[in-house]
Amino acid sequence: MKPIVLVAAAWLATALTAVLGVAAAGTIWFYMEPVVDLVDDPASYYVAVVSGFAALGLSFAVSLGLTIHVLRCSARTAEA
Repeated sequence: MKPIVLVAAAWLATALTAVLGVAAAGTIWFYMEPVVDLVDDPASYYVAVVSGFAALGLSFAVSLGLTIHVLRCSARTAEA
């Protein structure tokens, strides 16, 4: 696989994680909004939020690291 395709796929996965996270948050809010202040928030809500942010952060870190690695390798190849 060409490195540029790998970088593009990594950033696409990060973008999809963010978009799907926002969609999931909207869905949760749609169902939770009518009962706000009537019932306590479920514990699983906080687990989902923390897990989503962790997944997004890890995906961003991998995408950034992969991009930097490919750029460094390309720079070394261009020098030689």
